[in-house]
Amino acid sequence: MEDQNTNTKLKEGFFTKSYLRYIAAFLGLIVLVGGSYFVWDGYFSESAKYGRQVEENMKKYNEWERNYTKAMTEDVYGGKTPQETLSMFIDALKKEDVELAGKYFLLNSVGQIDQKWVDGLRVSKNEGKLSGIAKELETAKLNEGSSILNTAWFKIFTNDGAVSHEILLSLNEFSKVWKIESL
Repeated sequence: MEDQNTNTKLKEGFFTKSYLRYIAAFLGLIVLVGGSYFVWDGYFSESAKYGRQVEENMKKYNEWERNYTKAMTEDVYGGKTPQETLSMFIDALKKEDVELAGKYFLLNSVGQIDQKWVDGLRVSKNEGKLSGIAKELETAKLNEGSSILNTAWFKIFTNDGAVSHEILLSLNEFSKVWKIESL
């Protein structure tokens, strides 16, 4: 008898069992569609893939920057002035110490000694040219008119006054020593 009264009340009332099922199914469908959208948008869409790629690239860049800063800070081979660095480089050439001479060059973009300079110095050493290079570098004159901040230019002149070579030095801002950028 009670079941009959309850059923009668439900049928007569606003919420019938079938109506509640429809509402539950509709709400379930909304949750399913909404959840699918968030999963798609967060993991499978092009913008989600792009976002993950940007995040990965940012992590790689931050790691590179930390390593580069560390390498540049620890790079103490060089002088407090451009002239001092050039003199130290010339002394290393006179001693035919290619490894030491290579340390006076500016580090490459990954914070390492640029091997092309060391290899070039080795070739010059094998050809017996290091003392001649050192002697020529001793004639280099600082270009006092250099207007680029934290750079210094040296010039080597021929007998008739023409510029035969230029040497560019840059200040390593991290360790505050001057480094040879190009020769």
